[in-house]
Amino acid sequence: MVAVGASGPRSPAGFYGWRIVGLASLVGALTAPGQSIGVSVFREAMAFDLDASDTAVSTAYMVGTLGASTALPRLGRWIDEVGVRRSMTVIAVAFAAVLVHMSVIRHVAWLAVGFLGIRMMGQGALSLAARVSIVHWFERRRGFALGVSMTLTAAGMAVVPLGLSLGVTAWGWRSTWVAAACVMLITVMAIARFGMVDRPSDLGQVPDGRMTDSGGGKDGDGPSPSRAEVLRSPSFWVLAAVASANSLLITGMVFHQTNVLGELGYSDARAAAMFLPQAIGAIAGGLVFGWASDRPGRFLLPAAIALFLAVSCLLGGMGSTTATVFAYSIGLGICTGGGAAINGALLPALFGIRNIGSVSGLLHVVSVVNSALGALTFSLGADLFGSYREALTVFAIWPAGLVLVAIVWHPRLPTPAISPDGGGGDRSRS
Repeated sequence: MVAVGASGPRSPAGFYGWRIVGLASLVGALTAPGQSIGVSVFREAMAFDLDASDTAVSTAYMVGTLGASTALPRLGRWIDEVGVRRSMTVIAVAFAAVLVHMSVIRHVAWLAVGFLGIRMMGQGALSLAARVSIVHWFERRRGFALGVSMTLTAAGMAVVPLGLSLGVTAWGWRSTWVAAACVMLITVMAIARFGMVDRPSDLGQVPDGRMTDSGGGKDGDGPSPSRAEVLRSPSFWVLAAVASANSLLITGMVFHQTNVLGELGYSDARAAAMFLPQAIGAIAGGLVFGWASDRPGRFLLPAAIALFLAVSCLLGGMGSTTATVFAYSIGLGICTGGGAAINGALLPALFGIRNIGSVSGLLHVVSVVNSALGALTFSLGADLFGSYREALTVFAIWPAGLVLVAIVWHPRLPTPAISPDGGGGDRSRS
C-alpha cells in the first residue's frame, strides 16, 4: 500500500532513492579488485611469482582491458533490458568466478585472460550497473546524487586496497584473490536481492520523490536518441575526449604510483599511503562537481576536469616537496571523483534515460580502452623520456590542449532550473 505524503507519492519507508545511492556506492567500492587501484596492490607480488617484468604485466593488463571494452555496449543494453536488480546478481557471480581465476594463474599469458575477466565484470559491468541504478531515481538532483555516490565510493575505495594489502602480506596474493571474491559475492548478491529496486514506479514513487500532477510513478522516460545519433553528437565526443585523457593518465599514475613516487625516494608503503589524499580529493571532486552538474555553467565542467588533470601531471612530474606530492595526490582524486560525477550527470541530461545503460556503455568503452593503455603508456614513456616523472611532465600537454577544446566545443546542455530546495531540474533537452 502506497501512502501519499506532502512531498508526493511515498512508500511507507519514504523516498527510496537515497537508499539506492548508498547501496550503489557500496557496490561501487566492491569493484575495487577489478580497478587499477586494487590491481596495483597485487602487481609486484604477482610479477615476482610469475617471473614477469613490469612491461609484461602492463601489456597483459592492456590486452585484458581492451578485450573487456568490446563487451561494454552490449552489457549496457542488457542492463537496460533486464533491469539493475537481475543484472547485478548475474554480474556478481561472474565477477566472483574471474576473481577466483586470478588465484590460480601460473603464466603471464593467463594473466591477460584474468585481467580481461576482472576488468569486464568489475571495472565495467558492475560499475555500470551501480551508476545506472542511481540515474533512474533522480532528475532534478541527479548530479548531486551521483556526486554523493562518487564520494561514498571513493571512501570505500580508499579502504579496500588497504585490506587487500594486508591480505597479501598475511595470506599471499592467491588466497587474497579468493577472499575478495567471497566478500564481493556475498555482499553484492545481498544488495541486489534485498536492496535494489529498478525504478521509482516499482514502489509507486517518482524521481527525486517529488509531487506530480497525475500522482503516478513517472520515471522521466522521454525520447532518447539512437546509438548512431549519439555517435554523431559533438557533445558526446567532447565528453569522450576528456574521459579519454582522464582514464589513461589516471590509470597510468595509479598503476605506477610506487614507481612515480619511488623516484622521489618514497618507499612502497609510503607511496601506498598517498592513496588516502587521493580518496580525499575524490570525495571533494565528486561532491563539488556533482553539485555543479545541476547548475548553470555546467557546460564548462569538462574543461575544468581537463585543467585539474594537466596541473596534476605537472605537479607529479616537477614537484619534489611533500606539499607538492600531497597536492598531486589530491588532484588525481579530484579528477577521478569529479570526472565520474559529471559524466554520470551530463549523459542523461544530453541523451535522456530510456537507453542510459547503452549510452553509458558507449562512453565507458572510451574510458576503458584508454584505461587499458594507461599502464603500458607510462612504462614506455618512462623508457623513452628517462623516468616516470619526466614522462608525466610531457603527458601534461594532452589535457592542457583539451581545456581549449572543451571550452570551444562545449556540450550543448539545457539550463537547469534551480528549485527552492536547491535541486536542479531540466526544463528542456538539447
